[in-house]
Amino acid sequence: MGYKVNKGEVGMKILIPSFLKFVKVNNEDGTYEIKPFYMLNEEELKKYKNKEDESIVFYKDKITNFRVGNVFDVSQTDMPLDKIEDELNPVLDDPSADGIADIFIKAIYKDDFKVKYEDIKNGAKGYCDFDNNTIVLKNGLSNLMRLKVIIHEYAHSLAHKHLKDNNKEYKEHRNQYEIEAESIAYVVSKYLGLDTSQYSLSYLYSWSKNKDFKEIEDSFSTIVNYSKKIISNYDKMYEENLGFYADYYKQMSI
Repeated sequence: MGYKVNKGEVGMKILIPSFLKFVKVNNEDGTYEIKPFYMLNEEELKKYKNKEDESIVFYKDKITNFRVGNVFDVSQTDMPLDKIEDELNPVLDDPSADGIADIFIKAIYKDDFKVKYEDIKNGAKGYCDFDNNTIVLKNGLSNLMRLKVIIHEYAHSLAHKHLKDNNKEYKEHRNQYEIEAESIAYVVSKYLGLDTSQYSLSYLYSWSKNKDFKEIEDSFSTIVNYSKKIISNYDKMYEENLGFYADYYKQMSI
């Protein structure tokens, strides 16, 4: 990223694992053998690189030993920490966000999810607990950030129900699911006339920067369909709470 370790800084010694790659060689008689990747001959390497040939496939990486290496704390570099902190955690504020958040929370309860607040310590601003049908929000968020997180986690609760009993699937495709949830939150916020781009765009970049367009394109239908669903749920709950005056207050807020 172009940043450098400050002159004169002393690195912290750590143990760095060294891995050895093993492959599975399938024999014609149905048996197989496990061998180190470096022992493959030229013909076997061609088979391994051919994705349509399953006679030789990756098996696992195994730690063989450790070596001593150096790492540096971010404070030992010339990275502009204050600027980065502001970009990662901007103070999003909007006077109308509290009332909108209340409507969303009612819609969430109608979809059989609860909302609660916690002192989340791992840096996350919220998460969706599928085991307990609960959306958990971090205490102390600004009102617009709180609303953005509510919509983001609401999107997870609707679009990603299939992950409830499949945490492995979430871990393997986490980028995709986070892109979908944040894109939905961004679309819904824009519909409501709220600007969360200061946070959403950097969030989306962080999850999509190593993805090609085809992978992101696969999520478009999910983003569109669940953005529509959440907007519809919000509008219905808005009208249910304000009844005859719903259209009037919408025009006033615009």
